[in-house]
Amino acid sequence: MSGVPQVGRWRRMVAYWWYLWGSSLCYWGLRSHQADLFRGGVGAYTRAISAWPEFTGAYLRRATIRSRELGEHPQAIVDLTRAIEMSPDIPELFLQRGLIQRFHGDPYAALSDLEHFINHAPTSDWRAEAERQVAMLREDLAQG
Repeated sequence: MSGVPQVGRWRRMVAYWWYLWGSSLCYWGLRSHQADLFRGGVGAYTRAISAWPEFTGAYLRRATIRSRELGEHPQAIVDLTRAIEMSPDIPELFLQRGLIQRFHGDPYAALSDLEHFINHAPTSDWRAEAERQVAMLREDLAQG
């Protein structure tokens, strides 16, 4: 990635620590059904991103928790868009953003993202589900 400032090893280590702490909080949030733990996880992922702004995985995890557990769908789409800008070669990012857009955003953008995923992840276990969602989206959009 030419032109992109690289962070040092120490900052990446700090970012990973915050990422692991966020994952731990979210794990316990799933076990206890306490939204405060998910909010703490999002905060930890945010700190990881502050330490290492190009940490795609932290954007993905923060987006997943924001969308799935906290209902913060617009913020999750923003996170996934940033992750895609940094790592457009990871098809799963398009799948995640497409599914959020499918149910909480823009059906046309969802269709584009899901088709991108299908075209760039031919062996994924999620391919059949993405194809099913694309077919339903096309049917919904054709009906008006």
